[in-house]
Amino acid sequence: MNEARVVVWAPGRDGQLTCDVLRDRGFACLLTRTWAEAMAALQEGAGTLLIAGELLTGDVTGSLERLLEAQPPWSDLPIIVVGADGEDLTAPNPLQGLGNVSLLPRPLVLPTLTSTVQAALRARGRQYQMRDLLQQRDESAQRKDEFLAMLAHELRNPLASLRTGLQVLRLSPNEQMAERMQHLMERQLANVTRLVDDLLDVSRLTRGVVTLKCRPLDVREVVHQACEAAGAAAREKGLDLTREVPEMPLVVLADPVRLDQMVGNLLTNAIRFTPPGGHVHVHAARVAGAVQIRVRDTGQGIPRDQLSRVFDLFAQSERPLDRGQGGLGIGLTVVRSLASLHGGTASIASEGEDQGTEATITLPLHADVVAPLPAPEAPAHEGERRRVVIIEDNADAAEALSVYLQRIGHDVTVARDGFAGLDAVQRHRPHVVICDIGLPELDGYEVARRLLAQGLQQRCVLIAVTGYGDVVDRARTRAAGFSHHLTKPADPETLARLVEQSDAACA
Repeated sequence: MNEARVVVWAPGRDGQLTCDVLRDRGFACLLTRTWAEAMAALQEGAGTLLIAGELLTGDVTGSLERLLEAQPPWSDLPIIVVGADGEDLTAPNPLQGLGNVSLLPRPLVLPTLTSTVQAALRARGRQYQMRDLLQQRDESAQRKDEFLAMLAHELRNPLASLRTGLQVLRLSPNEQMAERMQHLMERQLANVTRLVDDLLDVSRLTRGVVTLKCRPLDVREVVHQACEAAGAAAREKGLDLTREVPEMPLVVLADPVRLDQMVGNLLTNAIRFTPPGGHVHVHAARVAGAVQIRVRDTGQGIPRDQLSRVFDLFAQSERPLDRGQGGLGIGLTVVRSLASLHGGTASIASEGEDQGTEATITLPLHADVVAPLPAPEAPAHEGERRRVVIIEDNADAAEALSVYLQRIGHDVTVARDGFAGLDAVQRHRPHVVICDIGLPELDGYEVARRLLAQGLQQRCVLIAVTGYGDVVDRARTRAAGFSHHLTKPADPETLARLVEQSDAACA
């Protein structure tokens, strides 16, 4: 390899003997006959330059200085200069001004030569490692910049639709138009929520803080549910979406939410990158003690030189500037990480551009049958009026949630900080306290702890609604005394169910 070789420029027999000795000791050595040859070799890559001192004329020294000055910041080429017979190497030597220079006396002592070359190559190897790290950093920074630009684009699209929809509603449209705008805004809000969830998932997965809640699942049911969920998008685009599953169960031990997310991500990609009139096919089967879920499409495909990096975070194939197909390109990163957490794998195959893509998830087979889940219990007190205290410093979020809960029949009080929230709980004795965590002055954890110290929260439901949602954050809310932890944007219907299930008011 050029980067590890010793470039030798020495006259006649001395140069040949030096190279022979170095090769015998396992070094890659290139003997050059002229300074032009040596310069060309250095340009191609070298671990060190070994040069006879008597060849360093003024012109050669000047040329070498210019070469060293042109080195990139990470490079400091080691140079070994063999002095002339009888030369005093302890005296000041202008060659040392060239930088990383080692001076060896004649006659050469082989152990000294060997150790000097080894030290030079080790130092050069560390420089190459630094070069690679800097290159990786620059590439990663570029991919992140591109990713952030795409994120801004993907967020602006649904936000623009939401803003326009609100403006339409301000114009007092007829009932049909209002309903149309409502559906449009619900779809765009779902898009924003999905983008945020994908970003949070990537963050949690890369930090290793995702916890799976696994149980035996029949993959056939997951495939059917995913296809039903994706059916509307496929029909809207004019795609033929088909599925194929065997008659016998395909049982894996998996987290139902995460497995649905994996299959859903693959289906979303297939539909997004398949032109109208194309075909998307989902196939699940048992293969050699495992279960495989394959999603094959007739879409744009992936260039072969990019297949090896499609699962990398922030890495994407080239997309047109119009970004008409959307997406952040992090879905496959999530799929691969989740498959690995389940003890399985994820892979992508494509014959190239416009040749379609086949994505495969492989999970260990768990059993031949899956036991049915017990029927969920009906929520208690459904429909009864509840007193609710909302502690939230974001005025719009607090108002929207307050209006929603009031419209479905509950008595709601809003507090804008932790101290006001404690006072509201004392005055109103609510059945439910919905509390943000990042509050001014007194945060949500401290609010919960003080309610616990007062003995109040043992008799009412305390719900954390926060932008912090990883395992550590959930553990902190449990330790503080919260009954539930919901991540923003929380589903209002989920909150309503928790409110309706509350049993007793704070006493």
